[in-house]
Amino acid sequence: MIKVLITKINNHVRNPLKIPLKILRKINYLLKLKNYNFNFYKNKQNDIFHSCGLNRDEGIQNLNKIKKKIDLNANTNREMSSEHEIMLSSISIKKNIKIENILEIGTYDGFNALLLSYLFPNAKVSTIDLPEDDKDFIASYKRKNQLVEFIENRKKNISLGNNIRFMPMNSIKLINHKIKYDLIWVDGAHGYPIVSIDIINAMNLINDNGIIACDDILLDISHEESDKIYNSIAAYETLSELKKQKLIDFKLIYKRLNAENNCVSYRRKFVSIINNVKKSWIKFVFLKNYLNLNIKSINKVGA
Repeated sequence: MIKVLITKINNHVRNPLKIPLKILRKINYLLKLKNYNFNFYKNKQNDIFHSCGLNRDEGIQNLNKIKKKIDLNANTNREMSSEHEIMLSSISIKKNIKIENILEIGTYDGFNALLLSYLFPNAKVSTIDLPEDDKDFIASYKRKNQLVEFIENRKKNISLGNNIRFMPMNSIKLINHKIKYDLIWVDGAHGYPIVSIDIINAMNLINDNGIIACDDILLDISHEESDKIYNSIAAYETLSELKKQKLIDFKLIYKRLNAENNCVSYRRKFVSIINNVKKSWIKFVFLKNYLNLNIKSINKVGA
């Protein structure tokens, strides 16, 4: 805590002109927070769900029923809960969609895999995350000082689902994966180059008419503000370039509707629903026309 405070003070000393901008940004946030129209965004969210062929209200009802079935110790009302759960619930009750094989990229604490196992009881749920001894795994999400406890809690959540298979592996290695999936949830590292590779791998592993969804899409964030793990423009730029190349189409739903997270654009996150995947030349077009052109940005963000 002290180190963080010292770092912030040093940054202010080195960049004194940013202080007035931060004050103005804070004032703008408080004004937007006070005047936030929840019903406007709720209605807009309902319309987006409808445009994706999903019923949000029915998804909420189904999700509430499912959460009552899950052991209370699984922490159903956790901080990580968001509209993505309603989206997944809405997909699970859609009659013309058959989900038999699911891949989750980014297990975290195992609760989302558990939720998937209850929403899709007849499907096989495979979830992957970095090995326990991986440096990035240990250092991220404040796990370093409570690693054993975190891993035990994850094991407990996963064990509550009869159809869950956990695989410790780096998601980059999915490029050699042969199994196909009907639903892929992309929620690993959010920055360059990992999220771009995860999206491309998902496109190659999805069955025809399958669904890919990607978490934590930020639109109003610069390369300088982006990082490799938590917050980045990478996913949105990747999806936009793929759409430009006519390899996919995608829609964005609001990740959260509460005022604190949604009242200003720089705090607002989305979940993408990717469809109409064109698999021909995916790797060639993307790797040549996108990653190579943005290698300088990737190096800059990863530095």
